[in-house]
Amino acid sequence: MLIALVALFAAACGSDDDTEATSDATAPAASAGASAAVDLTDVTLHVGDQYNILRSQLEAAGVLDDAPYKVEWSQFQGGPAVIAAETGGDVDLGMMGETPVVFAQAANSPVKVVGVSKISDPAKYNFALIVKNDSPIRTIADLKGKKILNSQGTVAQYLIGRVLEKAGLTTKDVELVNIQQGAQAAYDRGDVDVAGSGGAPLVTTLAKGQDRVLISGAGLLPGFNYLVARDGALSDPKTSAALGDFLGRVAKSQDWYNANPDKAAEIVKPIYKVDDAIAKKIVTLAPFTYVPIDSTIIDAHQSEADFFTEQGVLKSTVDATKVFDDRYNSVITEATSGKS
Repeated sequence: MLIALVALFAAACGSDDDTEATSDATAPAASAGASAAVDLTDVTLHVGDQYNILRSQLEAAGVLDDAPYKVEWSQFQGGPAVIAAETGGDVDLGMMGETPVVFAQAANSPVKVVGVSKISDPAKYNFALIVKNDSPIRTIADLKGKKILNSQGTVAQYLIGRVLEKAGLTTKDVELVNIQQGAQAAYDRGDVDVAGSGGAPLVTTLAKGQDRVLISGAGLLPGFNYLVARDGALSDPKTSAALGDFLGRVAKSQDWYNANPDKAAEIVKPIYKVDDAIAKKIVTLAPFTYVPIDSTIIDAHQSEADFFTEQGVLKSTVDATKVFDDRYNSVITEATSGKS
């Protein structure tokens, strides 16, 4: 069974139940074809974040200051945990990579992808396999017989599978080590030879000068981040309208983040406890941009799902078109075109 890497060195986060009060009374109904204003003053959106990244970005950009509903944040470590909270009805919308959604659909989880951001420059990457500087592993062919840190249901799982395929290897050619707790310590001790790291943890790890990138996800991963909503939230008219308004604000905050790297770095510094230079590298590692859901995104997702089916990880084929909901495409287009 194909299983893969865990992203090392990510700061673990527990739940955070802070609630943000807001002012204006109405927002446009965001479902396709809706135009009437909806009173959202009694709506609370429950949003699942990871490491306070989304919340910090939105608050720094100031786009939630006049939101006509409340936002209650919860923090998670990894997309599968967000999916579980959505399935249980505790979270309305969550941020994650694409792979958790593949497994969520296979498990018939009641969720839909409603927003997609992608890496703007395909030559850049936000995830990679890393090894120690003195490791004898110089190419991906050298992975044969080596120990690789595993984690299921994440983007890392897809990368390890694609890398092994590229090297002409299978999971039978490597030793996959499952470590749920103490992953960083295991890697530091040399209990495993290869690990995965992405985003800010990748930048901070490489900055220490003791590790190097074996292979990046550029050209192997689709480079997507998803905003995923639970079906129950989408079927409720008021919550659906609030979700649409929220997605527009997220898209605007992402554009602000990309256009203001110095200010964005100030957000990153306290989250990861890094200096100015490393914070700037985190911000500029692989900028994302929100785009409407279209056939290219759905096709890429289908290809990933098919890969897992072919590898025997998924027992049956899934239809990617059924896990996407494009009702907010016009909201994303308007938000990213600079319209108010």
